[in-house]
Amino acid sequence: MGLWTYLKQWRRNRVIKAALPGGRVPSKPTIRDSRLPHWLRWDYTMRNSELLFSAVSRVSNALSAMPVQLYQGAAPVYDDLNDLISFSPNPNMTSCQFFKSLEACRDTSGNGYAMKIFDGRGRLVRLDLLDPGRVTPVLDTDSGELWYRIVPEEGVTFYIHGFYILHIPFLSANGYSGVNPVSVLYDTLDYCEKIQAFSVKQLDKGINASVVLEAPDNLGQEQIKEMIEDFTTVYKETSSNILLLESGVKAKSLNLSPVDSRLFEVEKITRSTVAMVYNIPPHLLGDYSDTSFSSQEQQMLEFLMLTMLPIVTAYEQELDRKLLTKVQRKQGYHFKFDMEAILRADAATQAEVDYKAVRSAWKTPDEIRFGRHLPPYPDGIGAEPMISQDLATLRYTVQDKPGVLMGHGVSQTDSGQEGTGDA
Repeated sequence: MGLWTYLKQWRRNRVIKAALPGGRVPSKPTIRDSRLPHWLRWDYTMRNSELLFSAVSRVSNALSAMPVQLYQGAAPVYDDLNDLISFSPNPNMTSCQFFKSLEACRDTSGNGYAMKIFDGRGRLVRLDLLDPGRVTPVLDTDSGELWYRIVPEEGVTFYIHGFYILHIPFLSANGYSGVNPVSVLYDTLDYCEKIQAFSVKQLDKGINASVVLEAPDNLGQEQIKEMIEDFTTVYKETSSNILLLESGVKAKSLNLSPVDSRLFEVEKITRSTVAMVYNIPPHLLGDYSDTSFSSQEQQMLEFLMLTMLPIVTAYEQELDRKLLTKVQRKQGYHFKFDMEAILRADAATQAEVDYKAVRSAWKTPDEIRFGRHLPPYPDGIGAEPMISQDLATLRYTVQDKPGVLMGHGVSQTDSGQEGTGDA
C-alpha cells in the first residue's frame, strides 16, 4: 500500500470514527426487522407472492451460480482478497449464499447493501449484509461524497462513508437510491390478490348447485314452498336417485365453476407485468404463449444477455471500485463473474465449438480438457496451440507451395522480387 493511499484511508477512518457512536464500526450491523409497510417489505415478495418469489429466485440463483474470480489481465489471481470474495465473504456465508442474499435484497427492496469490516491492521476481513430497510443513502452537498444513514435495532443512528459500503441499486434516477420493484408492482399484485380472494370466498360458500327447479308462473308463495319441501324430502329419502315432479315443474342440473373465469387472465397479465419489471423473458416465469426459440440454449442466451448481463456488470464495477485501489486497477486487476458457467450447450454444439477453438488456435487441447474436468495430456503435448493448415493465400498456394513440396525455398514474390524459390 502506498503512502498516499494509506494517508487517505487513515483520514477517512478518522472521519468515520468521529461519526460513529463509541468511535468504532459496529460488529453486528445486520438488522432483523423493518419499519416499512408490508407491501414495501421484501418479506411480502418472499412469503406472500409465488410469482415474485419465482422471479427473484430466478435472478438471484443465476447470479450465485456464476463463479467470481479476481484477475490481473487474463491471469487469475489467488490471494486473500480473491479468497474472501470467491469463497467466503463472511464466516456465516459462502460466496454463493452471499451474492444470492444480496441480490434477493436488491430485487425486493430496490437496494442491496454490504458493509466492509477491517481488522486492526486495516485489512479487509469480511463483508456483512445490511438490512435495506434500515439503510438510507445521504449525499453530502458540501463535499459531494455519499454517506449512508444506518438505524440499528438498538442504539443510536449513525452515518458511515460510502467507501465502506457495497451498494447495488435496482434502478435509480439519481444514481444512488434504488426504486423498489415491489412498490412498482403493488397495484398489479393487489388486484390479482383480490381476484384470488374472491375465488376462494366463492369456493367456501359452495356456489355449485346440484339441481335447478323451474315452476309455472302462476304458483303462489305457499305452493312454491310446498313444492320445494316435497322435492327435498323425496330427493333425500331416495339418496338423490329419484325425482318426483308435479305437473308443470321441470328439473335440470347446474354446475358452476367455483373459480372466477377472470382469474386465469389476471394471472397471465400479472406474470407478464412482473416479467417486464424484472426484465425477465416471460417464458422463464411460465408464460410460453410467445415462445419461438428452437432450443433451450437460445432461451438461456436471451436471459443472460437481457437480464443478467446488466446485473453482472453492476456487481463487477462495484467490486472493482470499492475493493481495488486505483493502482491495482491500472495494473489490470478486476473481478469477473463467469457467465459461461450457466450457459451449457448440448453435446453436439459444444463439440463443434471446441473443434473450431482448437483449429483456430484460441484454445489448446489441454484447456478444452480442463473445462471438461479432465487431466492434461502427458509430456505437455496438449499445451501447445495448433492452427489449421488448410488455409493459405492464393499467391502462396499457386506460386510457392509447389516449390516447398519439391524441397525448394519460398520465392521472393511477396517482397516484390522475382525468383524461382530455389534454395
